[in-house]
Amino acid sequence: MTHDEHVEQAHALFRHLVQAALGRLATMWGDQGLSLSQIRLLLALAHYGPTTIGQLADHLRIGQSAASLLVERVVQAHLAERTDDPADRRRALVRLTEAGEALMGRRRKGQELLHTWFSGLDDAQLTTIIDTLTAILAMAERGGLLGEDSHD
Repeated sequence: MTHDEHVEQAHALFRHLVQAALGRLATMWGDQGLSLSQIRLLLALAHYGPTTIGQLADHLRIGQSAASLLVERVVQAHLAERTDDPADRRRALVRLTEAGEALMGRRRKGQELLHTWFSGLDDAQLTTIIDTLTAILAMAERGGLLGEDSHD
């Protein structure tokens, strides 16, 4: 196989993976009417726990005003709420509501399944996956795909 054929095959396989992942996301999240940026915000809240809007902006690599707009939208959807920061009453913390936690519970089941799949692989296969994903993420970072400023 030539280099160009390898490139085409890698591109086709990656495109298929992305399409499958997006299809899964659409199935999981479509009934919620959430944008991809709102989903990213909920994932960050599920991962980091109660946090400030500034910290969310940093985690999501977006501006503070964009983060504030996203928070407002998920608050309106009753998936997150703002509470006073007990350490500093001038700041608000954002956390998932019960409805948000329930939605994240569905995501966690998918994460557990992925972990189970990876657990069934040997070290050589895992190393290949890690090296490949690291290379893809590095290319995405260099190409500016991981730090976009979102305003939806």
